[in-house]
Amino acid sequence: MEERLNMRGQLILSLSDRSGQMIHQQHPKNRIVLSGRRLVAQLFGGVESGVPAPKKITQMAVGTDGTDPNDDQTNLLAERSRKAIAQISYEETLEAGVKRLQASITAEFNFEEANGDDPLREAAILNEDGVMYNRVVFEPVTKTNAFKLTLLWRVVF
Repeated sequence: MEERLNMRGQLILSLSDRSGQMIHQQHPKNRIVLSGRRLVAQLFGGVESGVPAPKKITQMAVGTDGTDPNDDQTNLLAERSRKAIAQISYEETLEAGVKRLQASITAEFNFEEANGDDPLREAAILNEDGVMYNRVVFEPVTKTNAFKLTLLWRVVF
């Protein structure tokens, strides 16, 4: 049996009103960029002498640029706001007879956060040094103080 590590992520983006009612949800496609793959590889195997050790992911960011993601991007293209990760949990899953580990990562942009006239179109997970793990582009969402934005990423290893 040949085993492969097919890292992948799925974002669930939700908007809720002040009563807690979910009014909009999207499931856009995720792109793990090269800097994210390097981060995982360096966490696994270490780094060369003189290179700072990579740090864990700690934040999510949203922005307004809808340009398609590519492997060489290292930042959101038009970042509006960053938020600390509020929750992370781990769960074992079974796919085609192979045990996988799923990390579920959540951040919430409250009613007064990440608002603006230009719609949000992009999001990312970053480590505490600002290294971007992934980038996703989604259908435009106009964030106002009437809504809370929740980002839930499920990343499978």
